[in-house]
Amino acid sequence: MTALIVGGDYIKQLERIIADRGVSRVEHWTGRKLGDLRRTVPKGTGLVVLLCDYLNHSLARKIKTDAERLGLPVLYCRRSLGQFSEKLDELLESGAVVIGGTQEGACCGLCETRLGLTN
Repeated sequence: MTALIVGGDYIKQLERIIADRGVSRVEHWTGRKLGDLRRTVPKGTGLVVLLCDYLNHSLARKIKTDAERLGLPVLYCRRSLGQFSEKLDELLESGAVVIGGTQEGACCGLCETRLGLTN
């Protein structure tokens, strides 16, 4: 699974925390380039992390909209290792994100809910 981290400049510590939880690939957008508003969420992304204290409102709104459209869970936090770890663990425990297996075959059991197939 791929995790997309949007915002922040130095994310090596965050990458380590995510890797310890089993995420195989991390993509990072600093949010400082104008072109970031035109980028699309990479295929295979299973989690989106928004570092709110390093992000402009336009990009945050765009990423939030894209993630909702794709049915991806979004983790909002500051660039604080403690807060990031805590929120990531909460998200994993809730079952909103399942790490492991292949992205194509991995399912968290909420897919029907995410796609609006249930009443």
